[in-house]
This record gives sequence, structure tokens and C-alpha cells, in this order.
Amino acid sequence: MKVAQVRTTALSVPLERPMFVGNKSRLFSRFNPVVVELITDDGVDGFGIAFAEEDKRVKTLKTAIDEVGEVVVGQDVSRWEEAWARLFEATGHMGHTGYGIYALSAIDSALWVIRAKALGMPLSRLLGGYRDKVPAYASHKLFRDWSLDELQQDAAALVDQGFRCVKMNMGDKSPAVEVERFKAVREAVGPEVEIMIDANWSWTVSEAVKMGRALEPYGVKWLEDPVASDDPGDLRRVADALTIPIAAGETFCTKYGFRALLEKQAAEVAIVDLQRVGGVTEWMKVAALAQAWKVPVASHLFDEFSVHLVAAVPNGHMVEYMPWWDAIYREPPVVENGWMTVPDEPGLGYELDAVAMKRYELR
Repeated sequence: MKVAQVRTTALSVPLERPMFVGNKSRLFSRFNPVVVELITDDGVDGFGIAFAEEDKRVKTLKTAIDEVGEVVVGQDVSRWEEAWARLFEATGHMGHTGYGIYALSAIDSALWVIRAKALGMPLSRLLGGYRDKVPAYASHKLFRDWSLDELQQDAAALVDQGFRCVKMNMGDKSPAVEVERFKAVREAVGPEVEIMIDANWSWTVSEAVKMGRALEPYGVKWLEDPVASDDPGDLRRVADALTIPIAAGETFCTKYGFRALLEKQAAEVAIVDLQRVGGVTEWMKVAALAQAWKVPVASHLFDEFSVHLVAAVPNGHMVEYMPWWDAIYREPPVVENGWMTVPDEPGLGYELDAVAMKRYELR
């Protein structure tokens, strides 16, 4: 079975509410995935996804995927290491970061969907099938620009929807204000619901330590990306100073990017992003590498794929639920009582909605 056709579609999907993600330099009102569909000579199809944050950027991303996609035309789908190596070589001139690795990841993921479909089993089972459901946390609310009232209303609503773990965004306010924001969420969700904090690389080491110590009495599940990710040594210094577990890794590319993080034991949870790590093939290798260091892995975005990945490995910890492009699916992923169940259908178990794809296509 060989790849016969590659088709890409750039989309512009409106968000439920505009928001600042990470630092407050940009307000996002839409999210921009590129869907790459591969069709084999036997008629089996599969898709992968990569995204950019703006309409003008997604056009560049689509161009990168179109170019890299030419490499897999004629590729034997069953030879996944060969396919990944060819994609890795083809993106070398792009530096194995940015849109080059995004393109590789989306295409690699689509190939895995085809393999699972061809074998008549869910992707998770093909990858190892360690469990059939995984805990999921809500990450699509509680951003930096939410007021205290909005934080409490949305946090309470998430608990009513069945979430037992939620994540909030911090990073641009004083420690006293951030503590009040956290306490507001804690009051809304109660003592049993876990709360993570994502700082999106906002602090220096000393600022992160000061902030972490101020929050320690209130029960934080993990502190994610407190400092810039380019030096795992800085993460280790923060981790050594705090009792709150440190989570990091979403911007790291390939197993080589994760090596220093794990060797320095700089994070107690490895956050692995499907489009930055190198697709399903490399996600699984990073999970195995992390297992050797007794580090659990959690996903970043792409919950439709991540439920399969986290469920496939013994050290799979949690799935990040982020429904930013759910509108493109006939039946999007759901969380029930804090859990995501692996679909039973062959492949991914989520099908693209052709009508929605046309509605949101960026022309």
C-alpha cells in the first residue's frame, strides 16, 4: 500500500471568545489549522493536522506541508521508520523546527491513521494499547485576561461539565494579584479539583521561585513552563527551589530536544506536543525516553490524536482538552466525568465534516 495523493486545506476557525494566549502581545480571535489528507493506492485515507495562529501564517504553513508532502507520494505506508527518515531529511534545510517540523508531524500522523485503518484497529491499540481511557484536563478557559468573576464562573462551569482538573494561565501580574486569581479559581472548584498553572515562559528564575512559593500553600498540581525553555538548567533551578512539580516540553522538537530536559531531571512531567515533536512516530519515542527516567508524559493540544497516544504508553499521564477546532469534526472528542475514552473505530475514530471544512476554508 503506497501513498498516491496528498491534499491540504488551510482553515480559519473562529474561537468562542477572543483571548490572549501566553504573553499579551497578541489577541487571538481565530485559530488556523492545516489539514493534510493522504490517500493510498488502495483507497485508504488518513489525515493529520498542524496549526498556525494567524491567517497570514497559515498560508506559509500550508506551503511547507505541500512541499514536504511530495516526499511521501509513492511511499510504502508500512515502512514507518523509512517514511519518517525521508521526511526528516527533506525538512533538514528548514532546521527541524518551526514549520518544517510541523509539516513532518502532520504527514507522519496521517500515515499512522492510515496504518491503523488498514489493520482495522484504533490507533492506540496499534501503538501499544496500554489502557482504554485517560484522564483529561480543561485548558480552554481561565486565561490571563479573565476577570475574577469570569474565572470563577468558567471554573465552576468546567466542574459542572465533569472536569476534575483545570488549568489556568498566569504570567503578567504581580504575585499578590496572581495568588488572588488562583484563590478565586480554588474557591470556585472546591478542594478536590486539581489546578495547574501555565506561565508560558513568562518569568525569570527568581520570579518563578517567588511566584511558586507564594502559591505553594494553595495546592497546585503542576507549574508549567515558568521560565524560558532554552535552558533546562534554569528549569532545574526552579524545580529544586519548589515543592510544586514542574511541567515542561511543549516547544521541544524531536527526541533530541527532550534529551537535555530529561538528563537534567528538570521537569517532573514532560509535555509533548504532537506537531513540534515530530508526529506520532517521534511522540512514542519521547514517551519511551521519558519512561527510562520515570517521567510521566502529558499531551499538548491535539486531543483527538493525544487520547490515542497517552492511552498507548505506560507512563501516559493526562490529555489536554482544547476544543479550538472541534467544529471541523462530525463528532468531536468529548470528556465524560474527567475522562476521555479511546474511540473503538479503526484509525483515529474522528471523521472530518466536509461541510464544515468548506465553511472554514481559507481561500
